[in-house]
Amino acid sequence: MKIRQWAMPALIAGAALALAAAGPAWAAQSLGLGSKSDKPIQVYADEGIEWNQNTKQYIARVNAKAIQGDTTVYGDTLVAYYEEIAGGNTEVYRIDAIGNVRIVSPSETAYGEKAVYDVRKGVLVMTGAGLRLVTQTDIVTARDSLEYYEERSLAVARGNAVARPVAAKGKAKSSGGERTVRADVLTAYFVDEAAKKKSTKKKAQTSGRSTIERMDAYGNVSVTRPGEVALGSRGVYFPQRELAHLWGRVRITRQDNQLNGEYAEVNFKSGISRILASPSAPVRALIEQDKKPENVPAGAGR
Repeated sequence: MKIRQWAMPALIAGAALALAAAGPAWAAQSLGLGSKSDKPIQVYADEGIEWNQNTKQYIARVNAKAIQGDTTVYGDTLVAYYEEIAGGNTEVYRIDAIGNVRIVSPSETAYGEKAVYDVRKGVLVMTGAGLRLVTQTDIVTARDSLEYYEERSLAVARGNAVARPVAAKGKAKSSGGERTVRADVLTAYFVDEAAKKKSTKKKAQTSGRSTIERMDAYGNVSVTRPGEVALGSRGVYFPQRELAHLWGRVRITRQDNQLNGEYAEVNFKSGISRILASPSAPVRALIEQDKKPENVPAGAGR
């Protein structure tokens, strides 16, 4: 069996390769998984593995689990679709995980009801209830879908997408307190940890561990922390720096006070928010004064 592979973060790479092995061929021959990984693959399923030559599918049924290295793919059913190619070989072009899907790597865990991986395009789409991606810094949830585009190291959360920080043990909370970023669509850009570090003479080798470097927010963007809400039409969020930028009819509300402008910067770490104007839209502020109690008896306070 010939399996196409691209370089991608450990989470998606492990899912693609492990699921591709979910068929009789994995036990009968070396799959040639590519130079990026030569680790053995183990596939488990309570009802065994089925090879359907009529529909050209490999199917692992009931509590299916595929393991390669430190990445594991779980699902009620794992399905690999293949087609015949020149030379008498077969090529897997699509991989599905169905029911209680969980993809686990050292850096992140993704959850959903169904996952579909397009091998040729390098695109993974997860759908169903309970969609979430848990990274080392944030938890990202979505209503409609979670997508990953491996060539761009890009994840997309669609439909009431929300990013919240992971509670780190032993780490002091920032003065900004608990933070939440919400939008119609959140786009997360991953970066390999080792690729950012350099040794004395050359870059360190890629470890496969990735983190979210930034998130772009589109549509009905809101950034909240205790006592403050910032709204805009577009935003950028940097999880590791605990910093968010907002554009487009921005409004920051603290209790009864409100600031309006075209651009805002919200720093969760320092607890400071700034709002700036544009040439066509000056900053406006609405500051409520303390109100006197109503129904004060006549002559009171004399």
